[in-house]
Amino acid sequence: MNILKYLDIKSLVKQFKSEGLSMRRRFAFYVFSVICLFLAVIIILLNLFGILNPTDRQIMNELNARLSACSERIERDCDELAACAISFSGQLERSIQNYLTENHISFDELKNNSDALDALQNRLYDSVYLNMQVAPASGAFYILDTTVNSSSDVPLYNGIYLKYINLSSENTVNNDFSIYRGSFSTGKSKGINFHSGWKNESSTTFFENCNDVFSDGTHYLLSTAVEIPDTWERARYIYVPIRDYNDNIIGVCGFEITDLLFQLSHKTINGQWGNEICGLLDEHNGIYSGQFSSGRYNNTDNDLIIKDSNGSRIFDFDNEKCVGLTKEIILGNETFSTAVMLPKTQYDSFLRKGQMNIMLIFLIIAILAAVCCVLMSKKYVSPILKKIEQVKANENFGEQLRIREIDDLFAFLEEKDNYYEQQLDALENAKNFAEEEARKAKEEYEKAAEKYELAKSEIDRLAEKHKEEIVPEEYNFFVENLSMLTPAEYRVYELYLSGKTAKQIAEILHITENTLKYHNKNIYSKLGISSRKQLLRFAALKQHRDGKENWT
Repeated sequence: MNILKYLDIKSLVKQFKSEGLSMRRRFAFYVFSVICLFLAVIIILLNLFGILNPTDRQIMNELNARLSACSERIERDCDELAACAISFSGQLERSIQNYLTENHISFDELKNNSDALDALQNRLYDSVYLNMQVAPASGAFYILDTTVNSSSDVPLYNGIYLKYINLSSENTVNNDFSIYRGSFSTGKSKGINFHSGWKNESSTTFFENCNDVFSDGTHYLLSTAVEIPDTWERARYIYVPIRDYNDNIIGVCGFEITDLLFQLSHKTINGQWGNEICGLLDEHNGIYSGQFSSGRYNNTDNDLIIKDSNGSRIFDFDNEKCVGLTKEIILGNETFSTAVMLPKTQYDSFLRKGQMNIMLIFLIIAILAAVCCVLMSKKYVSPILKKIEQVKANENFGEQLRIREIDDLFAFLEEKDNYYEQQLDALENAKNFAEEEARKAKEEYEKAAEKYELAKSEIDRLAEKHKEEIVPEEYNFFVENLSMLTPAEYRVYELYLSGKTAKQIAEILHITENTLKYHNKNIYSKLGISSRKQLLRFAALKQHRDGKENWT
């Protein structure tokens, strides 16, 4: 009820017109006004900097961390599958060359030679099957730049394509095949059930520009997500060229990654903010498509449009929208985008909840501010008024200030001027004494500050020394695993020790920067280090200790 009394507007206006506001009410009004103004400035600044709703920032921080993890996982999986494909290509190259040598024929003589191509397929089938079992893929294939029917209206190419019938986990061992494309005799001899999608040979546009694609040191190619012919599924393909002894491209091999396999490998995470969906996107003329960790988005028939929106991105699937972030990554020599997102309805729900919480907080602060004004007025102003009542005179003196208590106080002070003059000398002496004490205190402070700076410098020196210390466990791991380096990796290691830069090492070894990065990644992983600086520091310590042991 006391709060309502202080907020009685009619009474305040009437009193102000007649005699002005009392000190107590003026104090409460000023304090409350300052608090409200301060809150208003905070709200305006938070709104200008886009952080009025901390829930939005928390969600974006979570999605950004998830995006980095998702990008690293996709890059790692792609590198692993590319390594399998390169090994697969080497096996096929050796088998094809051995077959041609044993039968005294050239690769060009395979064209329109169905018997020779059937025999070659029988020999290569086991390589396709075994590599399909060990690779994290949903299918494997090879296609050679030759055919049993060069007169076909549509160019056909000979090879084998195997695809699992289903996937229930990332382990695809011993699954049946839903697609087999290859010669009839090979499939029959291997006990394969022929399905409606069987074809003797495949059509492809790969060989039209394969020399250009792999002419700049590109070791593999990752395709966009495309529909698999004669099926309802979509997939990406890892392509690696098959070459002859003259380094001519005679075919291509690789692995298949279906939407379902991607979904199983990158599961949707049910985090603090709901279902976090990741994806690998392709872009063409501003329209996106790709593979997602949720089957709901993999099965959409609508084009995906992505727009920027206040530090995030809106994913418009036409029938549904999501909010998230994207990041560009390089796979092979092509640029793709990784994405992490939340359904927009889910995102908006958390935002509204956060906004309500903030409004509630500001309301509570405003109420507390009003209560504090009243309590402070009673606690600090009332005693002053009481004291004034005890000592003030009965008559008013001087110009009226329309503050009753202050006007009365000035009249009282006028009568006491003489008394204050008498006290001036005593106050001056007290001032001089206080200044002397302050001077002494300042000298003591300066001495203490000097000691503090010396102590701080010593702490900083010890901290820098601690940074240079080497953790024995990490150093021992480094020394024990040097023998794990391959000859090529050990050569790179030696060149780093000799002071060569990355560019100089690439030129000396006649390798590309991507290959050198690949060696660096393996060296760091095997030796348990994270930087070239750490590598050189451990190597210098090892050389020092080795020299000391030899001298001993």
